[in-house]
Amino acid sequence: MIGRRIPVAEIPEGGPENPGDYCGPVTGYAGPGVATVFFLKPNARDPDAPRRARSVHHVNSPPHVFTEEPDGSLTITASIGDTAGPGSESDGWHGYLTKGIWRKV
Repeated sequence: MIGRRIPVAEIPEGGPENPGDYCGPVTGYAGPGVATVFFLKPNARDPDAPRRARSVHHVNSPPHVFTEEPDGSLTITASIGDTAGPGSESDGWHGYLTKGIWRKV
């Protein structure tokens, strides 16, 4: 899926609304000097998506690394996991955002 980067100034209240949309990085959400990218995973509106998949997710740098590509898209490394940590429910999607393209593994 080709994602859509939403400019920070245009983020709707509550965050991205469509699957594959992402915005950021913004600093301060997760602490001083920590950059955060918010997104809806590609499966966020699938009829059979787990409940957790439907909400806005985020990753922080560190530990992730955000690279702004020449075309304005983002690459996030390492992979974007499918859980919120040990013992949490899977949201059904684990993969990468590379040059604005979502790829499931």
